[in-house]
Amino acid sequence: MSKEQYVKVLDFFRKPGWRSFVMFFMCRFTTALVANVYIILCVLALLANPVLLIRYVGVPLVVFVVVTIVRSIINRERPYEKLGFSPINYMNKLKHGKSFPSRHSASAAVIAVACMSLVPWLGWIMVVLAIIVAASRVLSGMHYISDVVVGLAFGAIVGIIGFYLPIF
Repeated sequence: MSKEQYVKVLDFFRKPGWRSFVMFFMCRFTTALVANVYIILCVLALLANPVLLIRYVGVPLVVFVVVTIVRSIINRERPYEKLGFSPINYMNKLKHGKSFPSRHSASAAVIAVACMSLVPWLGWIMVVLAIIVAASRVLSGMHYISDVVVGLAFGAIVGIIGFYLPIF
């Protein structure tokens, strides 16, 4: 997206009322919901079979670590840095660089696949939430579309390998 497109979207969501609520919901609530569902999923895995917990902690951890390393190496500027606009940032702390790939998107995707493997109906809900998390990262001006697409794809691919292939 161009600077003008980002600014137009950001101005739309900065309006008081339902628009700003939708952005807050997308940015904060869905991210927190994904994290809390993941904690519950780990508890379910532990109760179902304690050995499963290794996989349900290990696979998302691999995604998190690999994405963290890759984004540190690439160190892509964030859209608001490169294009010079003010993003919507509910964390009140702007980050610099490390935009590609999106760690939020990758984590949400691998958690969705993890849920799918243990509780399929919940997995589909989590897929929708992962897409909302990814969209919120772009619509808030924190990431480029390519950042979140690669994050989603990487998280999903590693999740499929880690939860569906008989690795161990």
